[in-house]
Amino acid sequence: MNWQRLNKIVFIAFIFLIIGLFIAFEVSGYEIDSRGMGQYLNNFGIWAPLLFIIIYTIGTIFIPATPFMIIAGILFGFKFGVVYMFIGSLLSAILVFHTSRKFGKSWVEKILEHRYLAHLNEYNQKLESEAFWHIIILRTTPIMPFNALSILLGVSKVKTRDYVIGTAIGFLPSAMLTVYLGTFVTRII
Repeated sequence: MNWQRLNKIVFIAFIFLIIGLFIAFEVSGYEIDSRGMGQYLNNFGIWAPLLFIIIYTIGTIFIPATPFMIIAGILFGFKFGVVYMFIGSLLSAILVFHTSRKFGKSWVEKILEHRYLAHLNEYNQKLESEAFWHIIILRTTPIMPFNALSILLGVSKVKTRDYVIGTAIGFLPSAMLTVYLGTFVTRII
């Protein structure tokens, strides 16, 4: 088996794993026990924020981030909840982006060479130099799931720097609102 075929298989398996776990989570409902998670994290004392960031980073690759954002607000309050959530979100987005880039970019570029995909290929070429504002707009508008966008941008010609900065700026406003919702919940309970 050659390296390109193995990359293709890994990339497709990665996408199916994300989709499968996302659907399984949606079907089973948002059954994340925030109190249980809070008690568990409190057992780690000063290491609780680091553990939360690790859980957030890995967990949000496969399931929606919203419950984790709310939990960040509940457990750490608004200010620290936003900081820990921001770090975890950015790490998660970078992992999905780089995994997609490593295993899927060359395969997708070959697909885009097809004459019927010429317009899509032209847009992909433009993204190499004009992606920053596109990413901010795509991240601030809920057009598609966070990781789906990370995968698409990972297989595109977007520069890593533009992706990271655009993602950080673009998702922060909605993420802050969701963390605030978590802090609000603690006030009414």
